[in-house]
Amino acid sequence: MANINVTMTVDTTALASGSTPAQACILHDSNGDPDGSTNFVINANQGDTVTFSIAAKDGVTPVAYSAFRYEGGTDGVFDPLPSSANSWVGTAAGTTGESENYYIDFVSNGNPYTLDPKIQIDT
Repeated sequence: MANINVTMTVDTTALASGSTPAQACILHDSNGDPDGSTNFVINANQGDTVTFSIAAKDGVTPVAYSAFRYEGGTDGVFDPLPSSANSWVGTAAGTTGESENYYIDFVSNGNPYTLDPKIQIDT
């Protein structure tokens, strides 16, 4: 079981100029995608601990997570679902080959936004 650190970098200038969160955000993870990507897929194995953090590209503008949501009725492949109560940490609990889309609600410069990444369970 591994610890996977996922950082969402937000281009707050692009958001303020009308870009969508998908255009203005990059996910970097310590499990095969350290340079970041815009495909928003996080690969994990069952039992891996996934820790999420958020940062502004400019290093100055305030950004923060406000919620992680799964709209499939349960926590999906996370147990528990990352939340402020658990410091935005979740455990990959799905089965091999399972994937789920999530909604990450965040605030940038006082404005609410949503990004919908996917977590894929490899083994």
